Amino acid sequence: MNPYPLTGTGCTSRTIVRAAACVFASLFLAQVARGEDPSKVPNVKADAALAAAVPKFYRDRGTLLAGVNPDVVPIKFVDDDGNIAGFTPDLLSAAAAVLNLKLELVQSSFDALIPGLNANRFDVLLSLSDFTSRHTVVTFVDYLNMGDTIVASPARNVSMKSLDDLCGLQVALPRGSASGQASAKISDACIKAGKKPLTVATYPDSNMTLLSLSTGVSEVAWVDSPVGYYNASKTPAKYKVVYFNPLAPYGIGFGVDEKGKQLASSVQQALLKLQKDGVYDALLKKWGLSSRDGKPLFPINGGKL
Repeated sequence: MNPYPLTGTGCTSRTIVRAAACVFASLFLAQVARGEDPSKVPNVKADAALAAAVPKFYRDRGTLLAGVNPDVVPIKFVDDDGNIAGFTPDLLSAAAAVLNLKLELVQSSFDALIPGLNANRFDVLLSLSDFTSRHTVVTFVDYLNMGDTIVASPARNVSMKSLDDLCGLQVALPRGSASGQASAKISDACIKAGKKPLTVATYPDSNMTLLSLSTGVSEVAWVDSPVGYYNASKTPAKYKVVYFNPLAPYGIGFGVDEKGKQLASSVQQALLKLQKDGVYDALLKKWGLSSRDGKPLFPINGGKL
């Protein structure tokens, strides 16, 4: 049984507001997925000392409200049964269990995640790239390293030895990704070298980015390594990884707002316990992620880009 069924709307927050706007938004933007009771999470038990260190507000409420844009398979996505699934929901659910908390996931658009966190609609963001430009409004607990993959259709004769080989290609990118910044620099370098620049198109999420290959709109898609390798392994007739860059200088993290730094510390300590107990590595394996994608020290605001 999936622990994250979509069971309601996203209008629950610290201050409950009953308004027509909330009802309208909930129909189109948000659904809540309720995590299992900590006692039912396999192989994970509450740690009394760590639970006692959780800020009183969350201990009293007993629940963490997490905003999620489930758009990246296998990290966080909506499965064929309409349930939120993936490595990150499993990991945060386990961390919440260590802290003797329940988990509620609120499905949201990407653009609404950080504003929702700052407006106290969410306690934590499920999965977000840790960029230094976001550190003024979000405190990250990083749990994954992130490499880059360039993906192409096997029907196209695309081969790459470096990112410089992107010159002149039609490149699809997820909106707001680190690859957007990098692609601009590469395009400038192409022009300086007397080559054609990149033609870049951005899409709302990784799924739409990859779909642009199937429709022929784009020649290559630049996506995070777990996404690229997962989709290439599941649908090799559609997708092929033509280049892997392991040196992306950022991680993926859970995010809390600046007022929630004590919560960040609690989540970090819960993750360290999960690592010690073997749960973290087991979840990496379950979702087809390699150990190179792991970030076992779980730094706070570890992003350097």
